[in-house]
Amino acid sequence: MAYLFIDTSDHLVLGLLDKDYKWLELIETQDRKSSASIHSHIYNLLDPRGLKVKDIKGLFQVAGPGSYTGMRISEGISQVLEWQNIPIYSFYHFSVPQILGVEKGAWVSKAFKNEIFLYEWRGSEVKKSLHAQDQLDSLQESLRDELGEFWTHFEGIFENINRFSSHLIKDNEGKLFVHAAESCLREKPFYYRSLENEFRVSNK
Repeated sequence: MAYLFIDTSDHLVLGLLDKDYKWLELIETQDRKSSASIHSHIYNLLDPRGLKVKDIKGLFQVAGPGSYTGMRISEGISQVLEWQNIPIYSFYHFSVPQILGVEKGAWVSKAFKNEIFLYEWRGSEVKKSLHAQDQLDSLQESLRDELGEFWTHFEGIFENINRFSSHLIKDNEGKLFVHAAESCLREKPFYYRSLENEFRVSNK
């Protein structure tokens, strides 16, 4: 038995874990339009091991944050598997440091529309906010003494941020996925803004 891992929050990342939640394989593509390729990637991950989708023991999904288009791909796969009674566990990129014991910090990502998304945590106290992209330096300066260096999800997003939740997922899979499975985590897809604002069309 094996577990499948899917992250389409930014680009397509797929993985396969053994029964003890250790990586059998982890692949990171640069595919940002993964709807046309995700099925073949999953097939190519499973087939060499003689597995079919119905054979997997569960699915771990990163539920965001991300764009509506990106998140609906992994959520769609998750819902199809749920219909087949395959357990689904999902969590957010910004929660990964907390889950792994980082007591306080700040996590940031690009939220499109020239905005950035900021997630701050201080123990169990959390705060989510959107800011203009050019405010990142001032936010880092104002919060660094209290919360330390900022986190983000993947390398290459911000030049001056070098702590990545994707690295934590890769290097701490046992602890992270045990927590997700034992807690039955099933977070809803997290978009950067409400659907009302996501689909707002300017008349200008």
